[in-house]
Amino acid sequence: MARQPQWARPARQAHLVKVFLNSGGFCVYGHSPCKGNWQTVTSTVCGWGKPCNKPQPDMLCKFKPEDGKPHLPCQVIHLSIQRWKCAYGDYPCYEPYGSHYEPVADRLVKEWMGDDRAEAQAEYRAEHEARHKTNDRRYPVHGKFSAVSKDIYYDQQPEFRIEGLGMSSLTLKPFAKVRLASSPIALHVDLQDTLRGLSKCKKRKALRYGKIPRGLENKVEDKCWQAVKRYLNR
Repeated sequence: MARQPQWARPARQAHLVKVFLNSGGFCVYGHSPCKGNWQTVTSTVCGWGKPCNKPQPDMLCKFKPEDGKPHLPCQVIHLSIQRWKCAYGDYPCYEPYGSHYEPVADRLVKEWMGDDRAEAQAEYRAEHEARHKTNDRRYPVHGKFSAVSKDIYYDQQPEFRIEGLGMSSLTLKPFAKVRLASSPIALHVDLQDTLRGLSKCKKRKALRYGKIPRGLENKVEDKCWQAVKRYLNR
């Protein structure tokens, strides 16, 4: 019996079957046959590769050169990009049949494989940190705290810290791994409602790289703090 690939979890396989049944093997948005037309989008960029959105031809480049290098004139390049415009609506389909089942399934599989790699790396880092971490108190190199200083120091430590973000392999929902202060106990806090307003791209970056948008940092902290309080008061 052939071994199933790592991404082929039952929930994901069921999702692919659902997409196929809804699309009938054709467009995932329910449109068949594929209709539309090519549209040309033009843009103007700096010929020197500078991040300049409004190049000024017949003038010197607004970026000053490095010492010993000549000041180059502004060079403009006009780019033309052709994209497929779906006839049924504003769908993210930039080439004919790009939203049919096969390319959509391929994109989903690639995203799942990337999520699995990020999850495996996060687990490895967490295990590596746990193996090399002890609960022994560390004192200053030049001496120990006094009794009062130690009490003040440990009283000022936070109740918890967020060790990382990830996607649960069981529920397929985003969660935060929260470590309680001075404890080996870690909680997994569901963040489904907190990240609901993010786009798919921003949500994937937040889970993969742990970069929460500034506007949601406080909401994630509050969600984790509520979970910690429920755990401590149970």
